[in-house]
Amino acid sequence: MEREKGIVENKYKILIAAGLALFAGLVFWVVSTTPTEPPPTEKFEPPSKMTYETNSIVEEKNGVKLFELNSGKMIIDAKTQNAELEDVQAKLYQEDGSFVELKAKRGNYDNQSGDIHVEGEVEVTDSEGAKLTSGTLDWLAKEEILIATDKVKISKDDMRAYGDRAEARNGLRRFNLKGNAHVLKGVKESAGDF
Repeated sequence: MEREKGIVENKYKILIAAGLALFAGLVFWVVSTTPTEPPPTEKFEPPSKMTYETNSIVEEKNGVKLFELNSGKMIIDAKTQNAELEDVQAKLYQEDGSFVELKAKRGNYDNQSGDIHVEGEVEVTDSEGAKLTSGTLDWLAKEEILIATDKVKISKDDMRAYGDRAEARNGLRRFNLKGNAHVLKGVKESAGDF
């Protein structure tokens, strides 16, 4: 009986050892086959600036168009909606139905203020035939004023005006000329004018 008891104990020991071996194998299998943590996915950041060829911006207030701005190339900041412009053409509308057309080599548009700055062979004409040329020009939307600087020339009919700076409201009908300013009246068209 003791012998049978010893055999039974050995069987239990063998079963326990086999169970422990099976358990150890299962733990090893689970640990070795558990996938490693995947690499972190890269966060996609959209470009902060987008470039458009031949694009337009239109500003309206109470359903009335204030200005149209066309550009051969426009780079827009995605966050601020400000724009850098090349080959600029714009049309600024007045309350009385008149308008001012603008051309320049480059510029920028501030979306928050509505202000426009242009430079490089700036040329402005209004619906009444006045013309302004300068090196730079700013449209201050809130004040509704054009400010031209750098070799400013203004012509209308038989009048020619020159200066370092000009400020104009209501198209080019009324302007203030500053810095080395002089105005000539009774001037006839000539090849040297504008």
